[in-house]
Amino acid sequence: MTATITRETDPMPEPQATPTTAPIRVSAHVPVEPARAFRIFTDDVSRWWNPACSGNPTKAPIAEVVLDARAGGRWYERGTDGSQCEWAQVLACDPPTRLLVNWHIAGAPTALEVRWDAPAPRRTDVTIVHRGFEAFGARAEQVRAAHETSWKDLLARFVAEVERQTRATHGATDGPAPRAVTDGATVLATMDMGAAPERIFRALTTAEVERWWGAPDTYQATAWRADLRVGGRWSVDIRLADGTRFPASGEFLEIDAPRRLVHTRRYDWDYPDFGRRDTTVTYQLTAIPGGTRVTVRQDGFAGFPGAADHHAGGWEGFLKYLAAYVARAAT
Repeated sequence: MTATITRETDPMPEPQATPTTAPIRVSAHVPVEPARAFRIFTDDVSRWWNPACSGNPTKAPIAEVVLDARAGGRWYERGTDGSQCEWAQVLACDPPTRLLVNWHIAGAPTALEVRWDAPAPRRTDVTIVHRGFEAFGARAEQVRAAHETSWKDLLARFVAEVERQTRATHGATDGPAPRAVTDGATVLATMDMGAAPERIFRALTTAEVERWWGAPDTYQATAWRADLRVGGRWSVDIRLADGTRFPASGEFLEIDAPRRLVHTRRYDWDYPDFGRRDTTVTYQLTAIPGGTRVTVRQDGFAGFPGAADHHAGGWEGFLKYLAAYVARAAT
């Protein structure tokens, strides 16, 4: 009998999966519309960029940061010695909502995406997602950690720059600038305007609202409806430049023309961190030499300080728009 000897071969080794590194995701919100947030991020990048974040091999200080926000554009620094160091190439750009770049300042290419989303008028959620650090092999976690620290710092600087520009814009009026404060539950805003109470009351309660509330490049009031009597209803659509719609409505509680107006206000959409809760808005129009002191009080934010802060900034913009309109109407 002949013995048959068989030889068992080792099975084919399983392919090893490439280790993955979690993407960086950092986000913040700013008190402006996406179009303005996008513009400040891209056009004014030199204003908010941290000069310590440089990749220039010449070690020259940064003179300028340029982001050419279009497909095929470049994101680079220019040194004080005239040298250039490219950080990224733009792969896709959809103003004012999305920017995707091939980020290669650290050597290996990675994917960097920035998104601007508008969950409310005068609010944009800015999200930075940076992925692809597997390209750095054993150094992936180290490189990722360094970038995460940098993006958190840079996003905070961007937010500060948006807020600085917003304050400057709100203060750019003839005469006193609007002022708003909040204790986290109630918002108070005031501004002196060069028009009679009757004129301002009419601008607040009629279809004139659509002529002044907002601006073409930000948002505008549309579809104003008002049954001006106690118990009557009012409604309006706030529309962003891209057509996004934010409807609001309420009921008139007190009418003492032209001195006082009180109504409820309810968002017919899910306001961030506040929802569709009712608030109460009171307008007090007090005659002063040369015009009217307009005081706005909004109650109903108890437990929602973030929403109160956002509305404080919103009322400053609202009063500025109103003041500019009645001033134009008086000329």
